[in-house]
Amino acid sequence: MSSEWGENAKAWIDHVGTRGDFSREYVLDPVMLGRVRHAKYKSALDVGCGEDRVCRLLAKQGIPAIGVDPTEAFIAEARHRDPGGDYRVARAEELGFDDGSFDLVVSYLTLIDIEDFRVAIGEMTRVLAPGGTLLIANITSFFSAGPPNGWPLEGAGTEELRSDPMGSD
Repeated sequence: MSSEWGENAKAWIDHVGTRGDFSREYVLDPVMLGRVRHAKYKSALDVGCGEDRVCRLLAKQGIPAIGVDPTEAFIAEARHRDPGGDYRVARAEELGFDDGSFDLVVSYLTLIDIEDFRVAIGEMTRVLAPGGTLLIANITSFFSAGPPNGWPLEGAGTEELRSDPMGSD
């Protein structure tokens, strides 16, 4: 998935600007920041940092963060926007930090783009200090994830989304 981001990084950066899109700025950011606002985190890792937005938001809360992303264009933009920040090219499945290095690890809408999210979550928890916080925002669909029949196999064995995820339509 990172090669696709490499091809589309500039378009994404142009689209989101410095504030992010509407859903990030007005829906997710307040919730995510509310989770860290009153804690005393000393070190954070932003996995899949993209162009650096979440690292900057954490810095405004007094939380120093390192950002990692596998897409070189995003890391270059992050370094351009925040020359004093620490941004590194790295895959979530191989973080390259010692065990217990961070008391906060953030995955902000990145799991959908990680090939092996199970390995990535294992890495995130490995670098998390005992008693630390793993904070994840993920995209899911209430319909596709809704029990019990969001994507049932129909007729010829193809998956079909039902308008009523409970299967009563």
